[in-house]
Amino acid sequence: MKEKKVYILHKNGANRHYAGLQYLLEMQGGSIYYREFSIFTKIAKAVKRLDSQLFIKQISNLFFLINLVFSKNKKVVLGIPPFDKKLIFLLKILKHHRLFYHTSWTCWDKSFHPKKHEHKKGVMKAWNFFLEKKVEYIFTVTKESSQQISSNFKVDNDRLVVVAHSLTIDFKDIYNYDKEDNSFIYLGRLVPQKGIEQMLSCFSKKPSAKLTIIGAGCDQSLVEDFSKRFKNIEYLPYINNKKALSKIMARHQYLILNSQKTEKWEELFSLIIIEGMSLGLIPISSDHTGPKEIITEKTGYLFEEGKIEEALEFVLAKGYNPMLAKNAIKQSKQYYPEKIAEHWKPILL
Repeated sequence: MKEKKVYILHKNGANRHYAGLQYLLEMQGGSIYYREFSIFTKIAKAVKRLDSQLFIKQISNLFFLINLVFSKNKKVVLGIPPFDKKLIFLLKILKHHRLFYHTSWTCWDKSFHPKKHEHKKGVMKAWNFFLEKKVEYIFTVTKESSQQISSNFKVDNDRLVVVAHSLTIDFKDIYNYDKEDNSFIYLGRLVPQKGIEQMLSCFSKKPSAKLTIIGAGCDQSLVEDFSKRFKNIEYLPYINNKKALSKIMARHQYLILNSQKTEKWEELFSLIIIEGMSLGLIPISSDHTGPKEIITEKTGYLFEEGKIEEALEFVLAKGYNPMLAKNAIKQSKQYYPEKIAEHWKPILL
């Protein structure tokens, strides 16, 4: 039997988003390859930083793009933001290949998206052709994304497949740790759109609640300052080892996100929510599109953006509910790789 190969072609690489697809291919004796199409700025960065590993990676990506021109019938899953003008170029080199689209973006009526290219010459023509005719299947991370594409483009529903992101094996173990009372944890980028400053301010007024923040970003110095001034706020640098990270997470009662919508971004899914749920953490999040499809009243709490202080007061007054934690673990099992793999099956056809 000929080996099943699937190529992920993404702007910056997002391997974690394809754990379910990787599981499916491994079970079928196939293989998955990760490539990137935004390479020239990274080559320049590699040269400037004398980063040989990054340079070699981008040269490999470049050769792959060239190979696409002279080959055919490769299965390629493309990950590209809505209305990005780069699609015009990519369609030319992917002309003779089997193309699939994977997106987490939830707004497709041109009112809110990261790339403002829709008025540039040929962009919408390319995107209409891409979505309506070229791709065999469109895999969306949320139901909202699928509904939005269906409403704004002539795409048959049987070509739209909802396939959530998947947990990795590091988050399938259950740790029977004692959870510290009123303990909250945030993990991720330390940037303004994550509402870091407001979160810190809120917890600085609640000494009975402990906040652990793990990550890196432009707001790191702010986090470090608060952690020095307030005993109930702890900062840990970014941790790459997922097993070690999961053990730290498992000692907390709550996972908290205070995402703030910008002109180009909102929380579209958030892997960390399902990772926390798998470890028995109760998720608390601002009501962005992604978290709203994951968190229910039986598993956690959603709050209106900007009202984290009211949300924290409500949670603390209500007290820890072990049934929510138990429900969160149960719900997280639907995100196991073997479960998510089922939704990727159309790619094998």
